[in-house]
Amino acid sequence: MTRRRSSTRSGGSVDSRPISLTIGTAGHVDHGKTTLVRYMTGTDTDRLEEEHRRGISIVPGYAELTLPSGRRASLVDVPGHERFVKNMVAGSTGVDAFLLVVAADDGVMPQTREHLDVLRVLGVRRGVVALTKIDAVDEETAELAELDAAELLESVGLEAPILRVSGVTGEGVPELLAALDGLAVGEEKRAGALARLPVDRAFVLKGIGLVATGTLWSGEIRTGDTLFTSAGLRPRVRGVQNHGRPAEVARAGARTALDLVGVDADALEPGDVLLSNPVAPTRALDARVGLLEGAAPLKHGTRLRLYHGTRATNARLRLFDGAALQPGENAPARMVLEDELVVLPGDRFVLRSTSPQITIGGGTVLDAAPVGRRPEPGWLEALESGDATRVVPLALARSRGSGMTAEELSLVVPSGALNGGLAAVEDDPEIARLGELYAPAGEIKDARKRLMKALKKRAGERPESPELSVAEARTATGLDARLADALLSELTGQEIRVSETGVRLPDADEVPAELEKEAEEVLTALRAAGVEPPAMEATPALRLLLKRGSAVRLGEGLFGAREAADEILEEVKEACREGGELTLAAFRDRLGTTRKFAQAWLEYADAEDVTRRVGDARVLTRRYR
Repeated sequence: MTRRRSSTRSGGSVDSRPISLTIGTAGHVDHGKTTLVRYMTGTDTDRLEEEHRRGISIVPGYAELTLPSGRRASLVDVPGHERFVKNMVAGSTGVDAFLLVVAADDGVMPQTREHLDVLRVLGVRRGVVALTKIDAVDEETAELAELDAAELLESVGLEAPILRVSGVTGEGVPELLAALDGLAVGEEKRAGALARLPVDRAFVLKGIGLVATGTLWSGEIRTGDTLFTSAGLRPRVRGVQNHGRPAEVARAGARTALDLVGVDADALEPGDVLLSNPVAPTRALDARVGLLEGAAPLKHGTRLRLYHGTRATNARLRLFDGAALQPGENAPARMVLEDELVVLPGDRFVLRSTSPQITIGGGTVLDAAPVGRRPEPGWLEALESGDATRVVPLALARSRGSGMTAEELSLVVPSGALNGGLAAVEDDPEIARLGELYAPAGEIKDARKRLMKALKKRAGERPESPELSVAEARTATGLDARLADALLSELTGQEIRVSETGVRLPDADEVPAELEKEAEEVLTALRAAGVEPPAMEATPALRLLLKRGSAVRLGEGLFGAREAADEILEEVKEACREGGELTLAAFRDRLGTTRKFAQAWLEYADAEDVTRRVGDARVLTRRYR
């Protein structure tokens, strides 16, 4: 048989087709996974020198596979040795289907079972079993191995075809490829708005710089994109590769390498997550936790090892109901983490016991940012329902006063609940939409009432200046700044007016006739007083004159007419230019007034930046010299 070669080797032309399927190969050490992958793709996934020397896979290997239909698949060749189960978990996360490898001359082994358990915990239930090394055994041995594999599948409630193959001769490989191709039918990769790349390797490549690699879980990454990490770093993408070939865009499911700039070479490490938008890390998560059938009961407070993506951390189990979780059962629980993780609702994780170190179960994240000691009644049930009409109102209520964008909701609500966008809740009368923000309609209604009440009160008490500043208007709503601004924008032009001076009611521009008359009388008095204005209280009429610029404030309880103020400033300029400086006594004599009024007018000149004080005298500022 002619050996199959990959048509997508490094350095080939760019293939822009999306990845249809990510396949995880699993199985016991030395059962022929790497050999089989090499035959199907032409790629040696044992890339480390140590792997070649020892003859086993230590870290996940990756290869691109073109299926008979022409679809593209990403193959993850995960390690089979028990010491490398951590890397097996990292490689299997994000996998859509499994290729379980069982050697015909060895049958099912302990790591075969554990790898299948890991895949089940991660929700991977579709796949194919490859009975390898079929060229090295007789028919009876092959039949026994096939029966062994069938019993394993039956014991865990899985159904999958068992195909006899040889990674050396190619026997059975066409049938295996056809079976894998069938798994891709109807498969849709995670093309969500958020790009998420768990980093499994980060290194410096001579002539290129910092390179980060991983399998893109969701979204797309393009050259020029700015990414984010939980540590606040903002690396920029200078180049993209998919399966070792330059690419314009990395799509969900693809083995991706990114050439990054803008961060130090040692800033990234395996376990970090690169994101297209910031996502806050968490030290606790609420989840549906399940225990494998063969595990021992799990008590409340048990310390476990939690594996998520390319990171692992110690975690403490907090059961909400009951003192223990029984084998084969599942229950809602909180995982309190020793280290921060970047997780989203719907993510799966694996749990292993600390002693002995074996896989005992796993879970599905429901709430990545839990609040309080226990979840609110009905919250976790709503999340598990996947019903947006239940989840979104509760999520918005939890963010009271803040509102949420569709993108923010996607970080709180499991992806299944937002399928088709937010169309399911757009017409819900209990939910209000203000621009890009969603909020409880009742909350917005109450905020509007508070704002209108504050504006009416201001207009009644200060008719000469009926505006609230934007900051005061935000405070009046009782909402945070972002949601308050969205409400102000929604009401502008209809119920309120927003200008550079502030926020007011539409009819607040009309000054009452009584106030206009009083203002005219006050202004007449100020003009008649000239340089010696009388002491006055800051009445609404006087504040109206100040707002219009018809009057000026000289000091506490002392105001002057604008005409007098302009004449005084010109007098100050002339006096300073004549003598170089101006003392209080000289100005008093020049005006023919008292020390009190001369002092007030000189302080006004200082406030207007016409003069500045030097010792006991005033001199002109630079602009008026």
